[in-house]
Amino acid sequence: MKKNKNGNYTREEIKMIKKKNKSINLFTGVIVGMFICISGYLIYNILKLNGIEDILRYVFIFMLAIICLLVFRKYLRLRKQPKRIKYVIFILLLILFGSIEFLFSSIIDKGIDTIDKMSKDKVTYTSVLITLKDGKYTNIKDINKAKIGIISDTDDIEGYVLAQNIIKDNKIKEDQLVDYDEYITMLTDLYEEEVDAIFISGSYNDKYSSIEKFENIKDEVKVLDKYSKRMKKVVDKNTATSNKKVTEPFSILLLGVDSTEEDISKTSGLGDSIMLVTFNPNTLNATIFSIPRDTFVPISCYKNARSKITHAASGGDSCMIKTVENFTSIDIDYYAKVNFRGLINLVNILGGIDVDVPYAFCETTLWRSEAQMVYVDEGLQHLNGDQALGLARNRKTYKRCGAKYSTGTRNDFVRGQNQQLVIKGIMNKAREIKSINKVYEILDTISISLDTNLTRDQILDFYNIFKKILLSSDSLSETNDVISMQKTYLNGSGGLMYDNVMNMELYEFVPSNESLKAIVNAMKVNLELKSEKPVTSFSFTIDEPYKQKVIGSDLYGGVEKYSSPSKSNDNETKTCETGEEIGADGVTCVCKNGYARNSSGVCEKKVITCPSNKELGADGVTCVCKPDYKDSNGQCLSSPIIKDDPSTIPDTEDDNDDDSSTDDTEDSDTTNNSGSTGENAGPDEGDN
Repeated sequence: MKKNKNGNYTREEIKMIKKKNKSINLFTGVIVGMFICISGYLIYNILKLNGIEDILRYVFIFMLAIICLLVFRKYLRLRKQPKRIKYVIFILLLILFGSIEFLFSSIIDKGIDTIDKMSKDKVTYTSVLITLKDGKYTNIKDINKAKIGIISDTDDIEGYVLAQNIIKDNKIKEDQLVDYDEYITMLTDLYEEEVDAIFISGSYNDKYSSIEKFENIKDEVKVLDKYSKRMKKVVDKNTATSNKKVTEPFSILLLGVDSTEEDISKTSGLGDSIMLVTFNPNTLNATIFSIPRDTFVPISCYKNARSKITHAASGGDSCMIKTVENFTSIDIDYYAKVNFRGLINLVNILGGIDVDVPYAFCETTLWRSEAQMVYVDEGLQHLNGDQALGLARNRKTYKRCGAKYSTGTRNDFVRGQNQQLVIKGIMNKAREIKSINKVYEILDTISISLDTNLTRDQILDFYNIFKKILLSSDSLSETNDVISMQKTYLNGSGGLMYDNVMNMELYEFVPSNESLKAIVNAMKVNLELKSEKPVTSFSFTIDEPYKQKVIGSDLYGGVEKYSSPSKSNDNETKTCETGEEIGADGVTCVCKNGYARNSSGVCEKKVITCPSNKELGADGVTCVCKPDYKDSNGQCLSSPIIKDDPSTIPDTEDDNDDDSSTDDTEDSDTTNNSGSTGENAGPDEGDN
């Protein structure tokens, strides 16, 4: 069949061609339709990547739309020609490019789905009716005369709403119920047999076993009945999504949840670690504030009664967020909480992390059984998930581990520093990721153990931060920290005092207001809520380079006194021994900063020997890199000293070659601000 002189077929010839190629025409039409659908699916997924290279995305979408039009036009033209080989080539090309489009669509869709799982839209709530294991009620059928405690808040999902199903199913009478405003008092009354049973969250063991009074709650109570329901997560103004972009300076509350469950949506626990982080994406600076869990603060959901800050977690995420906001006067934009299993899995999937462990220790595993312990030696160590969790949790010694693993200071503050070491180790290891499959593996691993109020778009916005990091020249060197981390240390005093939530005497830590003020000031400067006060005077020597201080570590004043009712005596003046001082309870003598009790109970000056490339840090117990060394993956490596820019040093009339001091005012005190920058020099007078 030949074309006419104009290069076209006649109408009759075209009809014959279509009739002859009817089958392959139909098959090609199906392939074209599938290609256009796959292209549309790819466009749909690309549109989900909001905030990521927007111009390139829209250009690519426009090109895909043009390609779809050209493909359809080509198909219409093919129907008018007789050569089947052209159909075959066209079909093969569509299958090839369609497969590539489908692969990219699947990759994007999988990533978006994993990100969506991080923000739990639905969670499983469980209400249980429990009684004492040794109590008089052993069966749900026997409780028709029992006094049963129930939360009075009708909006409380686990304590009231779901409990109504148990009440209805077991025909519990209204006059059997005793109303309570909060759970701690209700649990206490159960233990003291003021009530026979109570309605409580199904995660009662995770929530309350870290509280001394209820540490054996799992073995001391039994469940008479329970009711579970998966439903939309309840949010309020404290846990609702923030409108702030992560490309602006923001704050985020990081909570390590004490739970053995892997799926965080099915359980909740106390905040075993509480970190408030401010991050400035413009300067790539992060300020990390590890809040000691024993810090004595007003708990927002317990009518601002003072207690350990960790007890705020028993009132839910909203209570913890509001309590931290009240304590620091910093609005929290986002929160993220991860359980212990999530940390273990993350470290393991990264292949372990390298950490310069400050002291040899042993610690219980995830299950808190001394029958299974992890042992870690001092120095640079490659830690697996269980060992990393042990370092992040360790704050005491165990007799069974022996003297080798019982040296060094262990407390809530050291544990906060250890947690920062673990985070740094994870960040350093994450820099080695070079595979998209590894990224998805990590996202899959942490998504089930992580809950956050960050939206999909806000999480995707981190792409722009990572892009800035990758484009930074420092990112090319493994010895440089692309993100600068400002460390903080909260000073204060601890002792036995009356806990107004637990209604008993407990060890509490009362922070120094001056130390807290310096930390909060630095965080607000990082958030660009306050301008940094310029340094007008400082001291230096030509032989000793500038060293940044740990914020808040050198301030001790403003510790409030909270005397215990059972121990206070207005007519008695307590006298402490040498090396001791009155604690925050106003009664107990505690060791001064830099002192520790020896085997005879006497407070002695702590003598700690550091390696040649290290020196004592701000806490007086931890060895840190010397000024002319840089911390690289836990090792102290020699680095060139960057001298101060002479143009920034004020002129001085004193030509002393050893030590010089400069001041732009006659009355400035050059001693107190030695080696300090604006945010480290202490709080301003009258700054609220």
